[in-house]
Amino acid sequence: MTLSISSSFDLPVLRNGSKGSDVTLIQRLLNNAGYGSLVEDGIFGVSTDAAVKQFQKDRSLTVDGIVGSQTWGALLPPTIGQGSRGDDVKRLQMILNEMGYSLVGDGIFGSNTEAAVKGFQKNSRLEVDGIVGPLTWYVLMSNMIRD
Repeated sequence: MTLSISSSFDLPVLRNGSKGSDVTLIQRLLNNAGYGSLVEDGIFGVSTDAAVKQFQKDRSLTVDGIVGSQTWGALLPPTIGQGSRGDDVKRLQMILNEMGYSLVGDGIFGSNTEAAVKGFQKNSRLEVDGIVGPLTWYVLMSNMIRD
């Protein structure tokens, strides 16, 4: 069975008791953001719940321990596209290179990076716009967790 993700795909809603690779991704993002040293085991338990709530509080989000669209938006890197520069672009280039693309990791979102993003989006059945927003970041990072 092939996983098909359309542009109308919503990011998963996760909470205490959730399990799987999406939880592992949340745990990794929280660890990278400095919210403890969570075990990246894919189990949304007490420690992950506490880290999510602290993250939400620190960012003036609704503190409910639920990872929905607002929390995903705060955890995932910012939207980037043609002309963007910096560490988030370098991270994107590194991830795409690990998937077999051949990009210079210079932190500049130029035409080669845009072409690679469009190729990834097409292969992932996402909207092909060359912009790396929350959904494209989610799919990129989820692929890294599953591999």
